[in-house]
Amino acid sequence: MLTIPEAAARTGRGAETIRRWIRAGRLQAHRADGRLLVHAEDLDALIARPAHDLPAGWGRTTWGTRQPDWVAELRRARGGRRLAQ
Repeated sequence: MLTIPEAAARTGRGAETIRRWIRAGRLQAHRADGRLLVHAEDLDALIARPAHDLPAGWGRTTWGTRQPDWVAELRRARGGRRLAQ
């Protein structure tokens, strides 16, 4: 079981994002000793799946090659830094 700050650190997201996922029902949480706790397996499963499925035509460029991983390219360009949350 992970606390909200631990879950945020594990995912590289902010604590408020984790709370938003809980409120939206995307992530189950349990209260123990007045703290919200989430299962690491549930968190990993949520992170592993894409937020949205892209339309089929977006997987390839106009000349037919596979689209690059644009998120990875942005992270590489920023030196692995994320924007402040």
